[in-house]
Amino acid sequence: MKLNENEVINNLLNKNLKIIQRPDFFNFSLDSLLISNFISLTRGTRKILDLGTGNGAIPLFLSQRTNAKITGIEIQEISANLAKRNIQLNNLEEQIEIVHDDMKCWKKYFENGSQDAVITNPPFFKYHGNENQLNDLDQLTLARHEITIDLNQLIETASKLLKDKGYFAMVHRPDRFLEIIDTMRKYKISPKRVQFCHSKIDKPAKILLIEGIRNGNDSLTVLPPFISHDENGQYSSEVLELFKDLEKKD
Repeated sequence: MKLNENEVINNLLNKNLKIIQRPDFFNFSLDSLLISNFISLTRGTRKILDLGTGNGAIPLFLSQRTNAKITGIEIQEISANLAKRNIQLNNLEEQIEIVHDDMKCWKKYFENGSQDAVITNPPFFKYHGNENQLNDLDQLTLARHEITIDLNQLIETASKLLKDKGYFAMVHRPDRFLEIIDTMRKYKISPKRVQFCHSKIDKPAKILLIEGIRNGNDSLTVLPPFISHDENGQYSSEVLELFKDLEKKD
């Protein structure tokens, strides 16, 4: 596949997948792998939607776990095009589709309650009009700050897209945990599982993984903490195990 200027092809953490990336755009991180592994996929999971798919890393990861139809929606044209090419690069066109549009325009593509699962790695940071907090590159600003969509709009969108008892999974920041819980419950997504992820065992959590069920019962399980690096700064055994598991497909 011919690459454009500034593009590189990387192995996606294992020998089965490759991904085209640009250093001036938001690239996949461990967050994408963690949330892709965290979400519950059942025999009844037939349709999965990734809100804000970026260059398509989450759909690629999910394709290693399920044969379900996966759709990613992405507002930025260059990222959406990268995602489409990444699907082609990995010969996954029959399983994965990429939509270039604002996720708030979901009604153009999907019916209400049509998705068995909705997953997202959204912008983490609130934007209060202070330009000093923004990245120099507009595309990174949109990926990291709540400019085109905020947490409330995101979870409301997910709730409308999910079928009854459908699963919602998101990676986010621990300092917004209470807000996330309140917003999920506001839109009838019952929080069911949460896991806090730490860079090292003696460090505060950097991210959280949370899953809920549309119209589910009230019962939240807090899982043991996930530690990504050992005391020497190397990937932990938990992360290395994820890399191995990624090579297996149900």
